[in-house]
Amino acid sequence: MTDEEAAQAVRAAVAALNEAMAAAARRSIAVELRTTAHQTAEGVERIVAEARLFKRL
Repeated sequence: MTDEEAAQAVRAAVAALNEAMAAAARRSIAVELRTTAHQTAEGVERIVAEARLFKRL
């Protein structure tokens, strides 16, 4: 994968996440995102995103 392909994949993933969060908001679902960083065995930092969903009543 080239740098440009990787950048495009990230842009597409962020756009999909934004659309999913907008759809959740329209259904009164609150989304809390949290990121954590982990170091792989090769010494490369890996960012992990976790989502918590809450239904607003």
